[in-house]
Amino acid sequence: MPETVHTVFGWLVAGAALAVIVIGLWPAPADADPDVREQQLSQRIACPWCHGQSLAESDSEVAQDLVVILREKIDAGWSDDEIYDFFASSYGEQVLLDPPLTGWGIVLWSLPLIGLVGGGWVIWTRQRRLT
Repeated sequence: MPETVHTVFGWLVAGAALAVIVIGLWPAPADADPDVREQQLSQRIACPWCHGQSLAESDSEVAQDLVVILREKIDAGWSDDEIYDFFASSYGEQVLLDPPLTGWGIVLWSLPLIGLVGGGWVIWTRQRRLT
């Protein structure tokens, strides 16, 4: 009986970890309200001179100027991808706090999945040794 409980508990933990990963990576719905869009985008674009702070977090004049440019792009009807491309081409891809799914971005986004598969393999091999 204790071995069965241990196995069921292991599967429940693995399922909960998978659910957390899926929910965390699920894309948020796009909002049409310009103020909400500005806030969301400014949280995903880093201030190029504020080391690790997003435009929303930074109090520097540079960040405030970039938020004004961001708002102008939103008001002009630019899509989120066009805005990301503009900032990445102007200041480099390091200003994007959510790495794109190209090059190293693919590696960064796949690390949680690799960790989940590796952890599942370790659990599976240990279970087989115990039985």
